Amino acid sequence: MKNKITIIIFILIFGLNLNNMVKAEDFIFEVTDLEILDNGNIYKGNNRGKVKTTNQLELESDNFEYLKIINRLESNGNAIFKDFKNNVTINAEKIVYLKNQEKISTEGKTKINVKNKYTIVGFNMTLLKNELIIYSQNKATIYDNASNIYKLDEHEYDINKEILKGKKIEVITDSNTIKSDKFFFDSGFFNFKADKFLGKNSTIELHKSVFDDNNNDPRIKSSSSSGDEFNTYFNKAVFTSCKKTDKCPPWKISSKRIHHNKVKKQIIYKNSWLELYDFPVFYFPYFFHPDPSVIRQTGLLKPELGSHNTLGDSLYLPYFYVISKDKDMTIKPRLFKDKTTLQSEYRQISKNSISISDFSFTKNNNSKIGNNSGLRSHFFSNTKVNLDLEDYQKSILNIKFQSTSNDNYLKIYDFMKSPLLKENIDSLESIVKLDLDNNNYNFTTSFEMYETLSGSSSDRYQYVFPQYALSRSFYPKNLNGTFSFASSGSNSLYNTNTSSTEISNNLAFESYDLFFDNGITTNFIVSASNQNSVGKNHNNLKNSPQSELMSFYTYNLSMPFQKTNQSFLNTLTPKLSFRFNPHDTKDNSTASRRIDVNNVFNGGRTGAAEGGESVTLGLNFKKEKVNKKDEIREIEDYFDFRLATVFRLSEEKNIPISSTLNKKTSNIFGKLGYKPNEIISLDYDFSVKNNLNTFEYNSLATKFNFNKLQTEFSYIEERGVIGQSNVIENVTKYNFNKENSVIFRTRENRNLNLTEYYNLIYEYKNDCLVAGLRYNKKYYQDAEIKPLEELFFSITIIPLTTFSPDKIVLSK
Repeated sequence: MKNKITIIIFILIFGLNLNNMVKAEDFIFEVTDLEILDNGNIYKGNNRGKVKTTNQLELESDNFEYLKIINRLESNGNAIFKDFKNNVTINAEKIVYLKNQEKISTEGKTKINVKNKYTIVGFNMTLLKNELIIYSQNKATIYDNASNIYKLDEHEYDINKEILKGKKIEVITDSNTIKSDKFFFDSGFFNFKADKFLGKNSTIELHKSVFDDNNNDPRIKSSSSSGDEFNTYFNKAVFTSCKKTDKCPPWKISSKRIHHNKVKKQIIYKNSWLELYDFPVFYFPYFFHPDPSVIRQTGLLKPELGSHNTLGDSLYLPYFYVISKDKDMTIKPRLFKDKTTLQSEYRQISKNSISISDFSFTKNNNSKIGNNSGLRSHFFSNTKVNLDLEDYQKSILNIKFQSTSNDNYLKIYDFMKSPLLKENIDSLESIVKLDLDNNNYNFTTSFEMYETLSGSSSDRYQYVFPQYALSRSFYPKNLNGTFSFASSGSNSLYNTNTSSTEISNNLAFESYDLFFDNGITTNFIVSASNQNSVGKNHNNLKNSPQSELMSFYTYNLSMPFQKTNQSFLNTLTPKLSFRFNPHDTKDNSTASRRIDVNNVFNGGRTGAAEGGESVTLGLNFKKEKVNKKDEIREIEDYFDFRLATVFRLSEEKNIPISSTLNKKTSNIFGKLGYKPNEIISLDYDFSVKNNLNTFEYNSLATKFNFNKLQTEFSYIEERGVIGQSNVIENVTKYNFNKENSVIFRTRENRNLNLTEYYNLIYEYKNDCLVAGLRYNKKYYQDAEIKPLEELFFSITIIPLTTFSPDKIVLSK
């Protein structure tokens, strides 16, 4: 029969007994071609169709075969099984339904969707309908709606209880993100409904960026693991973040148990050993640290043992305390034999402000540093407030305050570290500053106080208040140039009774560059300046108010010549700058100002008004390598030589003497740069008298990089009016291989015939561990501060911490 029929089996099987009719009533066939064979014991459906049951099951495929005697329904070709009651769908090439056992089996590739929550993909699976259990001895992959993936060699899944069991399991969490972790188990048990798991012989590979270092492979191996939504436990566990290699990791932590408390966001270790290259070096019965998701958490920070050449041995016990969402502090006590130093940092952040305070107290100083019963302290704070004023792109208020009870306190207690503490503190500053940035102008104003940590109590202070600076630029459409206006002023008090008040107003017009056909480039600057001042006991300012109006005129000219061939680009540029100031200027002869080829053509090269007429003459020659690779032209530095000098009609006594621009003919300023290859480079700056008989400034810097050896030498010498110094410095590094290197640093003051310091550092470094042996020797002695020679060893375990045992103080 070829026409489509829908027929109940007990009507088709005419003449059968009552038992066979009951079994037949379990199925309803919807097919276009149905064959009945073997006296009604075999039914075959062709040309695709559906078979339904009375208990909400449906089976669709290209072909069917029903064996009535054993109540077995087999479907072949794009078979789809649906359990509407339990919301289960199976797609496979072949599905066999054993009705008496309520067992559904598949052959070939199979895909099962469970309640639209889980998708199981595998081969040859079985569904026990009454128990609602899916199992297979073949590999399968399970996907859930949270982007987690479960890969198993064999599995059993309970649909009602949402329990998965399996062997050789790989779990991939958050598979759609870069923060995806991988879990591996020899065997495992997962309760999805209760969010619990249990695994044997577990390995967890955390995502590479968990510790902000993509070179690492952080992972945990354990004999067993278990967990729920609140806790995860790893028994007989080993943790490391080192990159995977065929060798043992540089470091690892072996623990009886590692506990991840997800509520407190802590990772807790019990009975643990820190091992370096499989050698145990440190035991700790218990410790914990925040998990990688934590930005900040209350708790102890890494303690340290230290040794100081003046203060002796110490124990450092820092503690971090979260006050609230926007406030926290670090309490940092350091315990010595006969004294205690308590330092603290307080931080507060809000929508529009951030504040940091750093303060310390030290009690019971010993006789080495005087004042046995005295209290020493410091207090630093810095606050930045975004005023968010409507008409300004930037409106920032900065408030800085610094104070200490003793001149050498911060130098002696140099171990105190803070964002607000500088390494070498010779002065303190307290400032209130307002910075406004508008579309039309920029404005800053401040109140400042400076304290020099030396000298008498009265002369050490300098007050500058108020101080302001205003600037604005104009771009006229009809003029080929730019107008700029700047006004600045300050009122200062220092050396007890010396004061000065100065206000400067400047208006300047600078033309755009004008290019001639012959290659000459010119531009000019015309500026007017109004200088107002009054002083008291001042060397350069009068006691009565003074007001001056000055004008400045500058004309710049250059003419570059170029010559190019296949290998080099040569550029020769003569430069001229004519300057004229017809007005008298203040006496700035004692100001310190060094001129070189980098600033000799700048407008404010002397830092103040420059009187008289001058011509600045310069010559630049540059030779660059031309490399052509794949039609791309690359330019590399090769040789650079520059000269400049300044001529005047007459000497100007008010110009800084150290600049040499006060003379009719200034020094000749020069610079030479040479980089013939990637191995060596040389930079040389000099300033030579115009008679060429004395070099008053020499600066030489060379770099040598050859295979494993890199060394840098720098030499600075100042003579005559420029200064008096003679310093040579060297940094040399030798890389034995990618992991081992040694670095040597030294600096010598040749005027004093004194080596200021030696540093010798051996370092072993890989992706997860840095170990160093450092020798330091400093040559200085200043009141309570003594020369220092020390040797110490440190290990940085990335990303956990740095461990440094006691320094060995060799001499004091």
